[in-house]
Amino acid sequence: MIKTNFNLQLVFLCVFGLFFGETTSVFAQSKAHKLSKYAIIDPTYNSKTETPKSTVNETSSSWIYGATELECWRLKVLQQRKDSAKLRVGYPGVFHLPYPEGSFRLLLEKPVTLKSIRFRAVGEGKIIINNKPAGSFAASNDFHTISVDEITEITRIQFDLKTEGEPIALLIDSKELSTSLKNWEWKSKDGDWEPAYHFPQNNQNVPPHKSEDPVMLLQPETVTNNLYDFGRELLGYITVQSQEKPLIRAGESEKEALDVDNTIDEQSFEMEELSNGTWQTKSPLAFRYLYVEDKLKEDIHCKAVFHPVAYKGAFACSDSLLTEIWMKSAYTLRLCMHDFLLDGIKRDRLPWTGDMAMSLLVNAYSFSDPELARRSLVALGRAGIKEQNINGIIDYSLWWIISQDQYQLYFDDAEHLDREWSRMKETLNELSKRCDSDGFLMKKENDWLFIDWVDQEKWTALQVLWWWAQKSGVKLAERVGDKETASYWSGKSEALKQKLNQMIWSEKKQLWLSKNDTAAEITRHPNFLSVVSGLADQNQYPGIKALLQDDSVKPVGTPYMAGYEMIALSQLGDVNYMLNHVKDYWGGMIKQGATTFWEAYNANDFFAEQYMFYTRPYGKSLCHAWSSGPAAFLPSGLFGLKPLEDGWKKFTIDPNPGNLKWTSVCLPTKYGNIEVDIENEDIQISIPAGTTLQWKGEVFEGPQKLKEKL
Repeated sequence: MIKTNFNLQLVFLCVFGLFFGETTSVFAQSKAHKLSKYAIIDPTYNSKTETPKSTVNETSSSWIYGATELECWRLKVLQQRKDSAKLRVGYPGVFHLPYPEGSFRLLLEKPVTLKSIRFRAVGEGKIIINNKPAGSFAASNDFHTISVDEITEITRIQFDLKTEGEPIALLIDSKELSTSLKNWEWKSKDGDWEPAYHFPQNNQNVPPHKSEDPVMLLQPETVTNNLYDFGRELLGYITVQSQEKPLIRAGESEKEALDVDNTIDEQSFEMEELSNGTWQTKSPLAFRYLYVEDKLKEDIHCKAVFHPVAYKGAFACSDSLLTEIWMKSAYTLRLCMHDFLLDGIKRDRLPWTGDMAMSLLVNAYSFSDPELARRSLVALGRAGIKEQNINGIIDYSLWWIISQDQYQLYFDDAEHLDREWSRMKETLNELSKRCDSDGFLMKKENDWLFIDWVDQEKWTALQVLWWWAQKSGVKLAERVGDKETASYWSGKSEALKQKLNQMIWSEKKQLWLSKNDTAAEITRHPNFLSVVSGLADQNQYPGIKALLQDDSVKPVGTPYMAGYEMIALSQLGDVNYMLNHVKDYWGGMIKQGATTFWEAYNANDFFAEQYMFYTRPYGKSLCHAWSSGPAAFLPSGLFGLKPLEDGWKKFTIDPNPGNLKWTSVCLPTKYGNIEVDIENEDIQISIPAGTTLQWKGEVFEGPQKLKEKL
């Protein structure tokens, strides 16, 4: 047996021109970053700087698009790529397609005089200045320049554009007409004028809707015979130098990569020749292991695709397994961060609203990157739900509303809320039409009610989410000052809560029944969701807590819902039980060799069952964003770190480290990092400038550091 070692870190440093001193300095950010250094799994890990280097160029004028047009076009692109990569997944739902015709205009407060106008546009078009035709142009990737010598004063300018399926877009660098000016407007061919949306330029010299994430060159860590191990899960293009077309198989597990007789591929392994002797996969692959047929070959590497982020958040504690779980949870989400917060990198490479609800939380506690969350919400909800539920799933329409509220709470994006409020309000109203006389949400005959991959009654769980969506609607309406809507849904949610308590809460069992039937089975989902959502009152906690600790009750089906169950357990005050379960469940995947967390996990699955899903031998995704929950609920559960006002402007803590000897967290916000370090009975809290900590009945203004006793 021949075994060859490759130095992956050296390759990383060479590709990016870094040196060791710079890489070690990133750990000086916080105590939690320093103490978790040993658990790093991401080859691009950096706590201060976005890595790989972002292609965004913020210093120049921005491109302008119609609201939601770029996001919806990128979703369409991902769906096409899903098909070309031969991913075995459907993608239900109705999604908006960008308008092929539209206009941009700028109404100037003060007239300007110019001899020419230089611009770039997506599509062909016409220019109208002061309501008069001023020229036309053909579609081009280059800058256009038109002469305006005869026009002494420009008071308004309009571009009418037409494309072949792409979203229309415009870029003007000149100061007087710059597309960075906030008073640019747009409309579709038959629409009304509304504010245009701004996106920064990029160093790829393409319109933002064509910009792609950078790649990083990685070599395998080891090779044994023809099996190459890259050391961790990746998403990237495989490149092989070979005199003949290489035959490859890749897998998230060693077993998948070596199963050359498997006829049910989860992704396409097709390769194309880029140049003489250089072969590359046509589509990126989700994999850790690569098998290459024994032919004449040399230099095998991966062009790994990464969205530029910094690990602004960090977590460490005296239990090394929990620290490792946090780090691998964050890396799981990081691999699923691209155009949107994606479901998984082998399946589905697309955004799903329910999955995104958990991803949004993890993003907030780990990376604090609001743009991908915003894009996901915009693209998924743009078409509305009159024709079909979001992602074709009734509870995912509810998660979309809930996630809008969570997005504001963690990221404070008032501009997004103002733009999207009408769609949120319309979604709530449409859902209200589907209710019975008691206010319970009723699914249509062909509706998909998901909740979780479990075969059990889900009716009450749906009602709990419906209540949560209504309460989210109240808070969203209050933010935009829509008092009438806030009052309406406040009344509706209170009435629904009363009905649930009267008809679904069992005083005898001190639990929520799974449906409106006294003989209904008891299930976990409505009970822990009632805690997380705030539906359950504290006098209902003891019965729910006892249920969640009862191993005889059928477990949840995925780490997705297990994450919400862990959040509930920490809210119920049972931190030690929660931590033990986390180590058994997520730690169990690590014992099975996981470097990222799986779509589903059952400790009793072995051999063929371990990777099987959808009746396919390797159908299970081994890097699934909905499974990254520990990166959020470990900091929130152990420290009680929660925002009280949008964007963490005011926050609270409620430390409960359980049996841990020490624990540290760094939580990123737009104001700076909140840092909390606990050792024995001592606690130190760093409060950023612009924020306020509410704790023990007192208020502490930042910036300051507190040293207290627990």
